[in-house]
Amino acid sequence: MAIFVRPTVKTLAPFVIMGAVLLLVSAGCGSGGDKQVTGLVLEAVERSLIEIESLRLRDEDGRVWEFSTRGPVGTSAAHLRQHQVGGDRVTVTYVVEDGRFLALDVADASAPGG
Repeated sequence: MAIFVRPTVKTLAPFVIMGAVLLLVSAGCGSGGDKQVTGLVLEAVERSLIEIESLRLRDEDGRVWEFSTRGPVGTSAAHLRQHQVGGDRVTVTYVVEDGRFLALDVADASAPGG
């Protein structure tokens, strides 16, 4: 015959605390994954008609970011030049590899507050 023991705060507390700690640790470990930055295009160098070789942009704090690419990133140098002339922002999704910023995706940024 199985005996059921009703859980109490004392018996559940360690599990709740451990779950909270694991959640916080896993949230903090995102530093090795994809990152994003949004800013104004300063320069886009094309590799081909549909690929960019490199991209420089300035974020809201004035920091200049330089990205390289390995293949298509979702936009062309011509489109990025339109953003440069129009002052429209882009969002770059990137990773850091060997101390360099590698762009994975470049997309039109949504308007502030939208």
